[in-house]
Amino acid sequence: MSPGGHLLTTSAACAAVYAGTGSVPLTAGLFAGGFLIDLDHVFDYVVFEGQRRLSPSAFLHHYVEGRVQRVVLLLHSYELLALLAWLAWLGDSVWLWGYVLGMALHLPLDVIWNGRLVPGGLLHFYSFAVRWRAGFRAAHFADPRRLAPADGGFWDAFFRGARLRQERPPAASASDPAPRPAPVAAP
Repeated sequence: MSPGGHLLTTSAACAAVYAGTGSVPLTAGLFAGGFLIDLDHVFDYVVFEGQRRLSPSAFLHHYVEGRVQRVVLLLHSYELLALLAWLAWLGDSVWLWGYVLGMALHLPLDVIWNGRLVPGGLLHFYSFAVRWRAGFRAAHFADPRRLAPADGGFWDAFFRGARLRQERPPAASASDPAPRPAPVAAP
């Protein structure tokens, strides 16, 4: 999902949680787990990708255009979610429960929205062990040639995120036979 999508969904969840509980620590944890979790992309961009163009626009275009080579993403994993839920339960930490709640919102949205860009989806990708076994190579999980170039500025990339290239179907000619209707299966 785009960063803007995460900001909007997390903000709505934070408003609902705060209205329902009045808990600042729970709401702050939810914001951290739902939106700030994406700071691991910045870490990957600088440390593992070796990128030095530190403008927000360069960073976002790197991701939405599929130029990523390594996908470590320390904060995006089912394993971390389970560990943090266990620690929140043991320590009875309201803030940590909020973070777990935010992560539980963030990861499924990523699976759904980012998975639409990859044949077969990305359910497996959000396991740290799966990424580790693949050597954290982005090419193991997606084909960047399928992504459209980012044609807008920062805000366009922030709210739209990655998109598939538009492939135009071949134009039908007058000599082509009319398409046949699909057969209907018997009940």
